Amino acid sequence: MSDLPATPSALTHEALRARDSDPARARELLGRALAEDLDYEPAWRWLAELVDDPAERRFCLDKAAKLLAEPDTLRARAALGRGPGRAPAEVADLVSPPRPVGPPPARRSWVAGSRRWVVVSAVAALLAASAVWATAGGDQRETLHIALVTDLTGETAEQSAHVEHSLRMGVDEVNADGGVAGHRVELDVHDDGGQPDRARAIAEEVVRDGRALFVVGHATSGTALAAAPVYQRAGIAAITPTAGSPRLTDDSDWYFRSTFGNHTQGNFLAAYLVKVLGARAATVVFDDDEYGQSLHENIASALGVLGADVRGVPVSGQGVDDAVRRLGESPPDVPVVLAMSEKRGLRAVERLREAGFTGQVLGTASMGTQSLHRSLVRDEQDRGRPGLFTSNLLLATALAPDSLSGPALSWSQDYEERFGERPLWPAATARQALDVGLHAVRTGGLDLTGSRRADDRRRLRDALASLKDRKNAFPALLGPLYFTATGSARMPVSFVVSDGTRLVSAPVQLTDHEPLSDRALREGLASGEVIAIGDRHLTRRQVVATGVNLNEVRDLDTRDGTYFVDFFLWLKYDGDHAASDVLFVNAVKPDLKLGQPLRDVTENGRTYRLYRVADRFKHGLEFRSYPFDRQVLDVRLQNRTRTADEVTYVTDKEILNQPAEAYLSSGTDADAGIDSLPNWIASSVTFAQRTVGSSDALGGRDASGPVSGIYYSQYTADIEIARDVLPFLVKNLLPLVLLICVTYLSLFFRASEGSAPVSMGVTAILSTAVLLNNVTSQLPSVSYTVALEWGYYAFILLAAMCVLVAMLRKRFATRGRDRAEERLASFARISYPAYLLVVVLGYLVAFA
Repeated sequence: MSDLPATPSALTHEALRARDSDPARARELLGRALAEDLDYEPAWRWLAELVDDPAERRFCLDKAAKLLAEPDTLRARAALGRGPGRAPAEVADLVSPPRPVGPPPARRSWVAGSRRWVVVSAVAALLAASAVWATAGGDQRETLHIALVTDLTGETAEQSAHVEHSLRMGVDEVNADGGVAGHRVELDVHDDGGQPDRARAIAEEVVRDGRALFVVGHATSGTALAAAPVYQRAGIAAITPTAGSPRLTDDSDWYFRSTFGNHTQGNFLAAYLVKVLGARAATVVFDDDEYGQSLHENIASALGVLGADVRGVPVSGQGVDDAVRRLGESPPDVPVVLAMSEKRGLRAVERLREAGFTGQVLGTASMGTQSLHRSLVRDEQDRGRPGLFTSNLLLATALAPDSLSGPALSWSQDYEERFGERPLWPAATARQALDVGLHAVRTGGLDLTGSRRADDRRRLRDALASLKDRKNAFPALLGPLYFTATGSARMPVSFVVSDGTRLVSAPVQLTDHEPLSDRALREGLASGEVIAIGDRHLTRRQVVATGVNLNEVRDLDTRDGTYFVDFFLWLKYDGDHAASDVLFVNAVKPDLKLGQPLRDVTENGRTYRLYRVADRFKHGLEFRSYPFDRQVLDVRLQNRTRTADEVTYVTDKEILNQPAEAYLSSGTDADAGIDSLPNWIASSVTFAQRTVGSSDALGGRDASGPVSGIYYSQYTADIEIARDVLPFLVKNLLPLVLLICVTYLSLFFRASEGSAPVSMGVTAILSTAVLLNNVTSQLPSVSYTVALEWGYYAFILLAAMCVLVAMLRKRFATRGRDRAEERLASFARISYPAYLLVVVLGYLVAFA
């Protein structure tokens, strides 16, 4: 072994290089690093990743969090739950030894100490029971392992880092919710460096280790194809979030893909070129590897079906400049398709524009990332020529940032808050891979004891394969997820363009067409509205950039869930005006219409319409946390007649470019807020699109052809409001507080005055019932118990106990048991405030 410089940093770096090949040596090196500097936080954090025992991991994470309270560390520690910590063997000699145990205390009589300790014992029992309840899910069931194999140090390292972050965030959320069927989930991360040989070796290592239920990975087609036979022989399902080669899933029953493959991508790119852009020929510049070759083959095949000519230009190694020179003087009416990695695609775009090519450039999904766009914009700014590289650039992607659904938008915001940057699309498809894999674990009838691992893996694979159509789809992050017969996700390819600052949805998209009948299909093909290509039918979808500027929210009626909203609405779209024929699905008036636009402008085929809407809307309210509740008041719109296949509503860039706090400012008075709701505070506004509908045949089962229901694109503005709790509590709980004080006084009456304390307790019970009815009268009739009611019920129980204590004290006094009566009185006088303290602490823990 070579001599290592005795610095914590050098030792930790050496441990990271050894963590995959020799975990034991990596732990030893981290121990040596901590021996040099016990306060070196990175060593504690990485040691936590390498130890297997939960107690040892708690110990390491506690040390790391004490030194540097990073969000990742705190979330990882919270996911482990409560429990003891134990120093790993590598650092056992570096921490303080336990204190010696002293002699046992002298015994005291129970009688002498009863007055002092009886209530302490009761409170301790309550706290112990609470601790046991809080950690009830922390039993020692077998941990479920998921292997992530990706390219953390190779050419796609940035995308792979987003994949790892996304999966770690997902695993932490699952564990925080109690795991899977009570089992904690652990992510085992491996780096294949983008090298096929290394990928195959890691796959064999995963098989030898034997713990992984399934694999998420690999990042590229080449590495995934190298590892696929290993997983196939071992019977381990793998789900790739990014590798697009059709051979990967076509040749293996055990490999699945949580995004579209190159076959689908080739079809969509060819259809967009010919049917949307009107191209009759195209040039495909492609990487001379599995990814580029398979894309070139699929694009060329699809263009041939559509009657367009295609020219292929392979790129070997770093020969982007040579490929651009070979293009010569390409005419601008012949688009160039770049089927390349992000890094080489970036260089190709810039070289093409610098060579004077001004025509349309299309990039495949490997290039459809915000990171590539940021690089292009930065290089434009350096040259002082905005739009030099981003004009006439169309990129394929799985994730259009402006068309995120509600769950995807929340996930994206949580990701950005945790990691400080917006997620790239591989992060979303990786989360889909994790979620659908865990869905298969939950629904596949797995044993999960570890004794039938091979059977569990088979059942997991079968559960994934059962997701074969939209009716059986899993509700994933980017929409319903189901697989083709060969295991690739059946999902459309989105296209994005640059608005100068970010990527936004192209004004025309393509989507899968599911005709109501064979006759409807024939008519659609004859009219050109439906595009037949490969094994699918596509249709154009109009994209409407939608903006909402709220003016005021007021007049909330919590009993029927209605409220008044005043707002501006604008729509931007290409094509006919059916896109502006919308209805508000949650308006109190079912026939509420937009009316005449305040502005109506059409330039270069693009229409802008501005409306003002002011009316009452409704939404179901949730009061389980009342009065600590937060409510969401929304406005939902959708097209009256056109389905999600024909029109979709996405967030306009003018909204995306505003800070979130600007959404709370009134559109009619920038200095005023939107909330005019007494006792409520508007905390946030979010905008999102979602697809709603039914997968049922809706009476069309007798029609020939596939019938799979009707879906609509909805656009929602969600206003989250929080109750102003302090004034509410002061106003509504003051009578209860006075009643609590008066009832407590009943415990200080003499035992001979037994009737007065009993009367006071009964009066307290009846008065509390009246107060509770008054406080909850503003709520609708609900079948559950709200949070505030539990507090009133707790006091009713306490008042009943006071009545019982008064009766027992009088009984003891009547029989001459004065000592017992005094003990009971003392116990009750101490237990009363202790009981109230436990109730208040319970509310603080639950709602603070």
